Amino acid sequence: MQIVFSKDQNNYLFMKKLLGIVVLGLLWCNIGFADDRKAVSYGGAHELPEDARPNDATISLFEERKNKFIKQRKRQGRLYTINPKGNAIEFNFEKNLPSSNLEKQLSKGFLLSYLYYDNGIIKYNGTALDGRFKKDITNKTLFYTHSTGKSITSYIVGHAICNGYISSIDEIIDWPLMKNTLYQGQPLRNLLNMSAGDKHTVNKSANRVMGNKDHHRDMGLETIAKLLDGTKAKSKNVFYNNVLTDIIANYIAFKAGDKYDDLMKKVFQDKIKIKHKVSYEKKGRAKWDKNKSKYRGTPQTLATYSYYMTRLDFLRFAEAMMNDYQNKTCVGNYLRESQQQAKKWYKYRPSSMDNAHFWLHNYARKYGSQFYFDFYKMKKRNIMATEGYNGQNILIDLDNSRIVVTNSAATGWDVRTYMLNVIRKGKLPK
Repeated sequence: MQIVFSKDQNNYLFMKKLLGIVVLGLLWCNIGFADDRKAVSYGGAHELPEDARPNDATISLFEERKNKFIKQRKRQGRLYTINPKGNAIEFNFEKNLPSSNLEKQLSKGFLLSYLYYDNGIIKYNGTALDGRFKKDITNKTLFYTHSTGKSITSYIVGHAICNGYISSIDEIIDWPLMKNTLYQGQPLRNLLNMSAGDKHTVNKSANRVMGNKDHHRDMGLETIAKLLDGTKAKSKNVFYNNVLTDIIANYIAFKAGDKYDDLMKKVFQDKIKIKHKVSYEKKGRAKWDKNKSKYRGTPQTLATYSYYMTRLDFLRFAEAMMNDYQNKTCVGNYLRESQQQAKKWYKYRPSSMDNAHFWLHNYARKYGSQFYFDFYKMKKRNIMATEGYNGQNILIDLDNSRIVVTNSAATGWDVRTYMLNVIRKGKLPK
């Protein structure tokens, strides 16, 4: 018996087949449906790559890995920790301003925390929707600072100057540990501005030194000094890199000497007034490293800019800097000088169509003392920013006392919508 289909039936079968192909395609591409419940491991890494666009299961996995990593560093004795003093000032909160964009981002997107501070009041206090992950994001959740830690390190430099450990931003580096390297004899200003002429000493990702296979944080600074032995500066152009800020962090430890702990307490306990513990990851030692330097294990070989902080302590740091700047304190004058002498930033590309809107630094015209300044469409305003890998960002309007702080699992959200426009207009996205 021959079965004859009507024209409508044929259309129905064609559409059903087409829908099946689309569904299979989506599953194949790991977009939505069943696969969206599975976590992607990325080879066992403890941090998501910047091109990742993770689902909730993957974000949850990497939040677990972050916590395990921090606990591991603590067991290894590789955490330097500043405890809170109990003097944290609580913020004033208002009911969240309406923003369906932010609600959607926090319920489905990559933002894990969003804080909008306006003239002493938090007008938007958002965390990722409860129940999305195995462990909810709370005020006690620790976040990597990533390169926002570079700006924290610079802020500590300002305090080291104001407490007399460092003479000025133009102090000439005279450091026995680094005496045979390109940094000896340079003004500290060059290091702070990332213009120390060290591009030839690190790899493209700026996390390996002189061709060595190990991450620079897995060796003490005395070993890095040995690897850099005999190097000379080759250019004064700005070259952003990770190794250099760890060198600055250790220069602070060298200059403060046995007063280093006192200095760190002054910054975090007395100025920032942290509510929770703040730690940085200390340098480790690769198995091959048999360096017997007399400096081995001393504080000036172990410091890094890689901090772990809670979301509201991020904001306390931002508020402390803003207050210093506005009140023209000694540290505030350091921040003002950092702004005035900032260098042309070579990654400024606000009109680029190549995903420029995923990174805050693409909208800054200048870079100085580990901070970004002079932002797109806000040229005549005093705006300062920090930026950390995968969206650990701070943007401060120093004129109008506005701050936006983001903590994020991944890039892939528009910094124009959630940060730049908010600071520029004083309004949240609708």
